[in-house]
Amino acid sequence: MQQTSDSFRTRFPLLIWRFIIPLSAVVIAAWIGNDMIQRTKLELLWGWRPFFMMISVWIAVLSLIKGFSKTDAQNNRLLLLSSLSGILLSIGFPPSPLTPFMFIGLVPLLIAEESLRTQYGRAVRWKMFKYAFNAFFIWNVCTTWWVINTSFLPGIFANTMNAVFMAIVFMLFHQVRSVLPEKVHAIVLVSFWIAFEYLHMQWEMSWPWLTLGNTLAQYPSCVQWYEYTGVFGGSLWLLLGNYWIYKWYTRGRAMNRSLLWIALWVFVPIGWSLIRYATIDLPEGDVEIVVVQPNFEPHYEKFKISQREQLTRFLDLSRSMLTDSSDYLVFPETSFDLVRLNDIENDFRIRELRDLCIEYPNLRIVTGLESYRLHEQMVDLNSIRVMKDRNGNTVYFDVQNSAIQIAEGRPLDVYFKSKLVPGAEIFPFKNYLPFLKPLIDMLQGSVAGLTMQKSRDVFRSPIANVAPVICYESVYGEYVSGYIRNGADIIFIVTNDGWWDKSPGHVQHLKIGALRAIEHRRPIARSANTGTSCFINIRGDILQPTRYEETIAITGRVAPGTGITFYTRWGDIIARIAVLLALLILAHSITKSIMKRKAS
Repeated sequence: MQQTSDSFRTRFPLLIWRFIIPLSAVVIAAWIGNDMIQRTKLELLWGWRPFFMMISVWIAVLSLIKGFSKTDAQNNRLLLLSSLSGILLSIGFPPSPLTPFMFIGLVPLLIAEESLRTQYGRAVRWKMFKYAFNAFFIWNVCTTWWVINTSFLPGIFANTMNAVFMAIVFMLFHQVRSVLPEKVHAIVLVSFWIAFEYLHMQWEMSWPWLTLGNTLAQYPSCVQWYEYTGVFGGSLWLLLGNYWIYKWYTRGRAMNRSLLWIALWVFVPIGWSLIRYATIDLPEGDVEIVVVQPNFEPHYEKFKISQREQLTRFLDLSRSMLTDSSDYLVFPETSFDLVRLNDIENDFRIRELRDLCIEYPNLRIVTGLESYRLHEQMVDLNSIRVMKDRNGNTVYFDVQNSAIQIAEGRPLDVYFKSKLVPGAEIFPFKNYLPFLKPLIDMLQGSVAGLTMQKSRDVFRSPIANVAPVICYESVYGEYVSGYIRNGADIIFIVTNDGWWDKSPGHVQHLKIGALRAIEHRRPIARSANTGTSCFINIRGDILQPTRYEETIAITGRVAPGTGITFYTRWGDIIARIAVLLALLILAHSITKSIMKRKAS
């Protein structure tokens, strides 16, 4: 009888991990998935359902791994440590107010990395990758799950691949750390991670949302020094803070000089920033701007309502706030669809906006468009598209996500969005990754993608020079500096944040974009189709924020910015140094490994 009881106590935990927990999680995920399908049929949005579905699936996966693998106490500890890192990084990311957790978010994973190295006496790349992937997958899902609300499978693909990239970086750190002396380990971690963040901004699969420096957007008063460093200064700050806290913790946690240095590293930049925040000059605004938030739900509403009805809402909201002293009227991204640039002045929407400028002679209108151009023949353009019209004739055209400026008596200014969303607006490496085409189709994208432009054009006027920043572009600090160097003294962000439903996504986009005001010391007027429209001063303070799903127009006065900040002039110099260091470290470690093999 005693033997039977002991056997049950031994088998019961395995029963829980192998069957009860994963089965329960799968049932929950399936129920949520079915609910999402039914809501789609009823043209209802998903809200937070993708988050709970993804978490349930991952709990099932981890439970099955634990239940059917030969795990010991050490493996359980490492799995717990990596999961803890994912959780800490998640609860420290905006819009969570718990930003200080970012200073310890990587500490458990660093402890796990050291444990692996100590246990095996060498680098074990695959094991390190698995634990790192677990941490970063949890972080990605808990903070950017909302991309699934745009499109299901591409959203899952984005979360998964970003976690893979992060895990590869940490695996490289684990490998290189094993062949280099301890005194350079912090340099290895910082240079590898920041190099990854920077390079992730440059290629066609760019997704810089989780750049560590972005996490500090929750408290702009604490990062006024971004005018010198940009967000990579924040990444450097957090990475070294994590590493030094990890070293202090694993070396006995003695109350010694190292703890003092950690405190200085954390609090001196904050103190300087608070002083800068309190003393920075905020000149009185002399440019009056009206920002419109029309609130058209993009999944099921915007593209079904007639363009005439949409234009009427825009004009009614505008007239409710416009005065004779209004200088600018700002509409959101893709406010109007299928605008032919070849014949734009004859488009009825442009004609009516021209009439509004006649009614208010001092007014300039900046609006986003979904535009296209027809070409008489095939042109040397990467985004050219070919189709047959109803008469069987071959038609050549390209499509753009545009912004235009309309002013009385002046030709239109046109700018093409040039930082494109992977999948929806650009087919990443289409010549090398043709298997991604089904994902592009799900995102309603095109193999050709959208047309971009090389220069950061500025909309000029006697009143102000405006940077027309379209949606995703607002996440890229150095990219926006191109507008400022070309003379922009006010930033207009036009966006459509309704694709993600009422999730943390639109709040994160707002707060990350607000960092551009600090980096370049330029005020921002932000017009969202829905999400948050607002004004942002040069300290990064968000003023007059609208509510999600609110149909409204707001007005504010801003002072054009002057001068060029250190960051505007020099850009992401910290990241470039990190890339150089990472290459040198990799070259040195490879050379050292080859020499070691030859010697043995």
